[in-house]
Amino acid sequence: MVIVVGISLLKMPKIRLSSAISPANKIAATITHPPVPVVTTKNLPQVYSDYILIDSTTNTILAQNNANSRIYPASTTKLATALTALNIYPLDEAITIGTTYSEGKVMKLETGEKITVKSLITSLLIYSANDAAFVLANHYPQGVSGFVKEMNALVAKNNLTDTHFTNFDGIHSPDHYSTVYDLSQLARLAIKSQFIRDTVKTKHIVITDIDNKYQHDLTSTNELLGVIPEIEGLKTGWTPEASGCFVGLININGHYLISVVAQSQDRFTDTKTLVSWAKNYVAWKSY
Repeated sequence: MVIVVGISLLKMPKIRLSSAISPANKIAATITHPPVPVVTTKNLPQVYSDYILIDSTTNTILAQNNANSRIYPASTTKLATALTALNIYPLDEAITIGTTYSEGKVMKLETGEKITVKSLITSLLIYSANDAAFVLANHYPQGVSGFVKEMNALVAKNNLTDTHFTNFDGIHSPDHYSTVYDLSQLARLAIKSQFIRDTVKTKHIVITDIDNKYQHDLTSTNELLGVIPEIEGLKTGWTPEASGCFVGLININGHYLISVVAQSQDRFTDTKTLVSWAKNYVAWKSY
């Protein structure tokens, strides 16, 4: 039935039903819905850490354990560091290293070295370089505290209310926390950046300063790259308090999943289990 507003029915022209498609229906007809993931088993993966596995396109939770329990994110924090830096700086901006930073895993940046934002973000994503994260945070006009404030604004804007950062690199602090669910959502934000997607699948890279005086030979902390074909990233983390953390980007026949494991004694084996389970028990159906 077609309803015409503002036209007298006595004067309404004859309309052939075959052509009477409203503009709204034309728009609806052009909308394509992504395939819907369907779990074909009642058995959960045999993973005993906190974990979550989601379909990244539809944000469907496929499997989870303690998804909303507070955990320490360790260096998976650097997904937020990278996103915040991308929001603040142009990739080609050069930063001169002033104060060096030596806490945790570092790429050994030197005082006076001039390096681009792109190289720093690449280094913190691939090698988990704490000093690269420090330089990005310290370069902010409002300093490290202002940069961390921007990290917290990022998660607040995206309603990740169970996450709070006190630093840029994930060094342990009781008030620096997240959940595996929130980390999965942070990963969904991260993979919207093609730069991040390309970077996190890189197994090895040599980073140089803009004057080619310094070289940093970096190998990914992600031990599943090149070992499990479906793994295309994303970010590792470990501290004694957090145990093992890993946010994984999984490609199964063109369908992208995000896995997060935390408080794990074997984060990579746990992730392998999630990949195997998904390959066996997740199917995608047309909407």
